Amino acid sequence: MRISNLFQYLEDVEARRKGIRIWLALVLLWSIGRSIVVAQVFDQYGLNPRIYFTIDFLSSVPYALASAQSLLAYIDKKRAQSALWAILTLVTFYLPDVYIIAVSQRVPPSTYIGFSIVLGIFSVIAYLQWKEKRR
Repeated sequence: MRISNLFQYLEDVEARRKGIRIWLALVLLWSIGRSIVVAQVFDQYGLNPRIYFTIDFLSSVPYALASAQSLLAYIDKKRAQSALWAILTLVTFYLPDVYIIAVSQRVPPSTYIGFSIVLGIFSVIAYLQWKEKRR
């Protein structure tokens, strides 16, 4: 599907609703997978996997909705509204990672470096996807 066709598709209200539902499902599935990996890595350093999963899963819902709304507001040329949604997107995107940093104890520097690299990679990917969708 070409980008111009995608924007025409996103002008339809029902298509937008369907797109948001699909995006929400993908984000929630990602949350489950990420929680499993994080639990394996950080459980030994004091992170409670159940609390992490709860924070990650519950922040995934507003993240998915806010990121979708930011893009749709931008498409609709509502720049200020898009920026406000983008701020909420950033907060909910990083909230689970703040929990990791706040509660983990005696984490080897190599683990934090690996965590930072992975977080950086996914941040860049998210930014590039967001930037591409805004064109």
